[in-house]
Amino acid sequence: NASLVLNLEEPVLKPLMHSLSCGKHKVVSKSPAGSKINVTDTFSANAKFSCNMRKVRIPMASLDATHNAKRVEEDRGVAIDACIVRIMKARKTLKHQQLNAEVLSQLAFFKPKARVIKRRIEGLIEREYIERSTENNQVYNYLA
Repeated sequence: NASLVLNLEEPVLKPLMHSLSCGKHKVVSKSPAGSKINVTDTFSANAKFSCNMRKVRIPMASLDATHNAKRVEEDRGVAIDACIVRIMKARKTLKHQQLNAEVLSQLAFFKPKARVIKRRIEGLIEREYIERSTENNQVYNYLA
């Protein structure tokens, strides 16, 4: 019913009503009481609400998912790229297995799969950060 009155969709309305009824300042009262917002809940203006401050800050609940899989994968890809470039800049020349082991040891906050590391190395070769050695295909050279 509130979505019709306020002309908002449910995915936008739920975090909004959560901020107003379940936060530090309960501007809107909710029944039944609780921290979860359900479709069956009813809301009304909180007549008992009072605050000594002239301005009241009500933090908004996030509307978009902060940890969606695609964004996490992108961020991890950038971290892997940075790690590979950092290692290759220090070593100049390195074998594939040594580079893999070094990347795994440096990335402590997550463990990427070997296939992902290989894909990121291929991307760096395409962007000309590193190259394959002409003598040995398993050796990479850093391009300054």
